[in-house]
Order: sequence, then C-alpha cells, then structure tokens
Amino acid sequence: MYITITAQKLGGDYSQSSADFAEYLEKENQGLEQEDVEHFFNQYGDEIDAKDVVKEIDGNTAKLKKKEPKFYSIIVSPSKYELRKLQNNSEDLKTYCF
Repeated sequence: MYITITAQKLGGDYSQSSADFAEYLEKENQGLEQEDVEHFFNQYGDEIDAKDVVKEIDGNTAKLKKKEPKFYSIIVSPSKYELRKLQNNSEDLKTYCF
C-alpha cells in the first residue's frame, strides 16, 4: 500500500483557502448519479458538503502563520492485491482512514 501526505500548495497562483482543493476533488463527482457520488467524510459523518469542509478548514487557522499550510491531503493507494481482499472498497478504505 502506498500512502503519502502532501501539504497545501502555497504562493503563486494558489489560494490561501481550501476551496480550490475541495472544488478539484468535487470534479470526480461530475456526471455521476446521486447514489454514486462520493462525499467528503470524517470521523463523525460521511456525507459532508464541500462548503462545510471549506468553512471548517478555513475557519480553523487562527494560530497558523500566513505561509503555513492550512491543510494536508492524505493519499491512500492500495495495491491490486489489497483491493481484491476488500469486501467493499469504498467503505473499507474509509474505515481504514479512521
């Protein structure tokens, strides 16, 4: 399994807000039926609206300096072998992330 943690890109054309990143992730849902849409999730819920995600991240930065990342993205990429072992890929991977 490949796991990487990446800090928010800062400076240049990159926004101080997490909105651009949330919008980028939302593109995966374009053209999908409602029941196939992947929602944002955390330890408390699994159908979190992108606007709420941005509000929570951008509103929790009081002690950060302007040049510090406001969020990190975690990429969990299981191998084909590991995916075959999972019963329900999406749900099992969400459980693993908690």
